[in-house]
Order: sequence, then structure tokens, then C-alpha cells
Amino acid sequence: MPLYSGPIVDAHHHFWRHRPGARPWLDREPELARDFGPAEHAAALAGIAVAATVWIEALAADPLAEAAEAQAVAADMPRFCTAIVAHAPLDAPDLDRRLDALEAAAPNLAGIRDIVAVRPDGSGFARAPDLLRRPAFQTGLATLAARGLVFDLMLEPHQVADALAAVDRVPDLAVAIEHAGSPDLATPEGTVLWREAMRRAALRPNVSVKLSALHCRMPGWTDAALAGPIRFLVDTFGPERLAFATDFPVHDRHCPAARGLDTVRLALADLSGTEQRAIFHDTARRLYDI
Repeated sequence: MPLYSGPIVDAHHHFWRHRPGARPWLDREPELARDFGPAEHAAALAGIAVAATVWIEALAADPLAEAAEAQAVAADMPRFCTAIVAHAPLDAPDLDRRLDALEAAAPNLAGIRDIVAVRPDGSGFARAPDLLRRPAFQTGLATLAARGLVFDLMLEPHQVADALAAVDRVPDLAVAIEHAGSPDLATPEGTVLWREAMRRAALRPNVSVKLSALHCRMPGWTDAALAGPIRFLVDTFGPERLAFATDFPVHDRHCPAARGLDTVRLALADLSGTEQRAIFHDTARRLYDI
């Protein structure tokens, strides 16, 4: 098959208007501490038929205002922020009130991300290291399922067991594992741990995976080297549970979005046209009800 050239849904990207303190982590990231919006995304994927996008929260100090900004973008340019994944603390006692406010401010709300990722050394973006084991967090997952919202799951491979224990209690919850499960592809041990974790996750039919942010996980990457992990995910989850994403602009520090797209297109070139379209377009549309 030729390389995929059909429509694409970018299943994971960020936009922000940078202001000091608005997203404290950005103040420590000079390459990212500037405005990124539709114009920058369009330039990064010039010539690519981007049909829709899934906007993801980025640890804003004011998640409600952040989601409202994304909705404003969608109102002006409907192919951007077609689905919105906002932040809410899932263990909050007033979670329903927060979700009501988000749905009012952002009618395109399709999911919630409450990052649980903690690296083995204890670093990471999670609010606390034990979120997955908190009963209130479990209650929050059930609330998402009742509202038909996707749970965007950003975690590390060593956390998959705890994550699956949590989501198994809510079998009707749609789960999207971000960034291919954040593998450590720099070491054989890391690769083995990740593969086993993903095999376990794939046994749950309500779990899908975003095919994104792999280049930053493999120092000295090549298209041929990354084809192995990509095809492993295809074989493990099937095209109908994989969704391509750029992680723009964060991942562009490691690989420009268009170049990352080429890596994935090359790895999938021998799939059928229907299978390729599923990964690049259909899965995200179905998952986020676009």
C-alpha cells in the first residue's frame, strides 16, 4: 500500500496563550513558553489533511478558563478543538459541580485528564503519587462513565497494574492511554516492561491507545527502529483501538510533527487502506464522538 494520505484526526495536541504563572511548568520550559495555537499547528502540519483535532489540557492554573479558551478556538475554526479533554481532579468531593461548569464553558467536552504519571524515581506530573489507589478517585472514574466522558490516562508502564485495577471496576468507562503508554525504549528492560503492560491493557476492550510521543522515548531513534514498537501496538490492540496523535507542540522538541507523522505512516504502509484510516482518523472520531 502507498503511504496514507487521507484525512487525519490529531488525537492529542495542546494550544495555549502563554502568560507567566498560567501554567507554572511552562515557566521552566523556554522552548515552549510562547503562544501555540491553530496557526502554529497548521504550519507544523502544512499540506496534511487535518480534519479534526482533540485538544488536551496542559496543567493550567485555571482549568475552566483553559477549556473555555479551547472552545472559543473551536467556535472560530471548527476543525480545531473538535473534542476537548479538560482537567478535573477526579477525587474532588465537588466533581459533579466541576464537570457541570466545564460542560457549560466547553460544549465540545469529550473527556477528562487527571494525570497519574509518576516515574520510578518519584518525579512526574501527577498531583499525588497514589491517585489510582484512592477510593474517591475510583468514584470519579465512575462519574465519568455515567456522563459518557473519556478518561485520558497518562501514566508510566509500572503503574499499569494499578490503573487496570481501577478501570476494571468501571467496565463501561472509555479509557485512552496517552503517548503509547510512555515506554522506556532506551533499555531492553524498559521495553519488556512496557510490552507486558500493554498486553495486559489490551485485554480490556474499553481501553484504546494514542500512538504518540514515541520519538522522545528512544534516543537516536530511526524510522526502522520505531517501526517495531508501532507494529507491536497494532498487533496487540488492533487498528480499531489505536489513534494517531502529534502531542504538538510538546513533542516537537524531539521530532517535528510532520516528521513524526512520516514515521508512523512508514511503519503502517503495508496495512490495508481501511486499517490505516482507522488509526489516522476513525478511531479518534469514534472514541471522542466527533
